[in-house]
Amino acid sequence: MRKIGLLVFTAAVLGIASAASAADMGAAAPIYSKAPAPAPVWSWSGSYIGGFVGGASGASDFTNTNPFAVTPPASYKLGSTFIGGYTSGYNWQLSPSWLLGYEGETGYIHVKTQGVFPTAAPAFGETQVGNFYNVWAARLGYVTGSSLIYAKGGAVLTRFDTGVFTGGAAGGFTNHNYALGYAVGGGWEYALDTKWSIKAEYLYLGFDKDFTYSGLTPVVASTTHFSGLHTGKVGLNYKWDWFNFLR
Repeated sequence: MRKIGLLVFTAAVLGIASAASAADMGAAAPIYSKAPAPAPVWSWSGSYIGGFVGGASGASDFTNTNPFAVTPPASYKLGSTFIGGYTSGYNWQLSPSWLLGYEGETGYIHVKTQGVFPTAAPAFGETQVGNFYNVWAARLGYVTGSSLIYAKGGAVLTRFDTGVFTGGAAGGFTNHNYALGYAVGGGWEYALDTKWSIKAEYLYLGFDKDFTYSGLTPVVASTTHFSGLHTGKVGLNYKWDWFNFLR
């Protein structure tokens, strides 16, 4: 009986020792797994190109002084027009929250309208804006994650054709001018991924200019006053690293 008890005790001790040895081996040989790759860090810095579509309308009425009498002038609304074109520029993300950039914009614009001189009908004044315009502007933006809220300001150049027509055999005369004005506005841009972004933007194209011209026989003169245009657009931009692109 004592032999049987001794055998049972010895077996129990050996079993416990074997289990402890196996546990030690398991602790000494941990299983390693590959660490997950870090998520890409988004940055707005870099060059970009893009396209846009939208619309424009006059900020106020045009006025043409009456060349045939002292008063009253012809006054007429500019109406609205489709705009579309492309942009290109560069962004510097100065910090996690602030961005500074440059943007050039070239677009199509075409508005043609006219108004009758009340005391000299059927004579009328006529103005056409376009067909193209250029904007050169700086951008200052505030970054929150994938969103960019920005202000934009700079210069705009476009062509004005202004004229007076008698409505009869005498015909009329037209003046052609390229006018430089200012552009100011802002917008919102959202990054879809590390390359593509969409935007919505308002931009005011201000001129506040008088165009004076003369013609006909006997010579008469008229002055057309134009204030500016409201524009709104949506666009799509593609960003790339300029230095890596050249490699």
